[in-house]
Amino acid sequence: MKELIEKLGREPGSHKGENGKVLVIGGSEKYTGAPALSAEAALRAGADLVKILTSEEAKPIVQSFSENLIAESYGSKFDEESLEKAQELEEWADVTVVGPGFLSFEPSALQEFAKGAGKLIVDAEAIEHLIDTENNFFTPHSGEAEIMAEKSGSLKMYSFETGNTVLMKGEKDRIFHGKQIEEIGSGCAGMTVGGTGDVLTGVLAALKAQGLSDGDAAVLASYVNGEAGEKAFEEFGNGLLATDIVEMIPKVLME
Repeated sequence: MKELIEKLGREPGSHKGENGKVLVIGGSEKYTGAPALSAEAALRAGADLVKILTSEEAKPIVQSFSENLIAESYGSKFDEESLEKAQELEEWADVTVVGPGFLSFEPSALQEFAKGAGKLIVDAEAIEHLIDTENNFFTPHSGEAEIMAEKSGSLKMYSFETGNTVLMKGEKDRIFHGKQIEEIGSGCAGMTVGGTGDVLTGVLAALKAQGLSDGDAAVLASYVNGEAGEKAFEEFGNGLLATDIVEMIPKVLME
């Protein structure tokens, strides 16, 4: 993994925004923490700038989690009227995460947004509605992965036919990239706590935004998330929180 981490080196004379800009679309009144975890993980994984697009109700709560977060609103529900704002921010970003804590949206509006978007990292509730898109990332758990596999007979064929890179979360993460399959064994049982998947999407977004290839970004994101989880578990045991994993990300990348 050292060679992949070394690819993340930045130019001494670079300016704000030149080392990765990430947009996170998600959150709801019920799940305000999910997009914040993704955003904070992206910052800790080296992205220069991260913006969150969330519901009007969730925005002040999301913003309050950290002074490092920039939150904007798409209104009470992500619908056709939200598209102009979403497209404007998507054009600003290098990579867009869609799904963490995302409950209040019209599937047709989300699909319309995806048609004109660049690289997406699709998670959680957004997966089933964007499953037919191409050349993106998906981060399903085993149940969501089964639905995806049904499209083509297997996740391997799904990835090959769509060009989507699939990072299936589990005891050992499995990555399907074209006809290649990678298995990453870092991580621990303490990572069953809520929010670790949101952290993973943020790490993946940051690594891709910093210029790694799709396959390399997926492999390194899985490794970094797992190693950060192990470090957090060593310190906090079964009391670890997803936020503890976020704080360990720079330590893994600096080793």
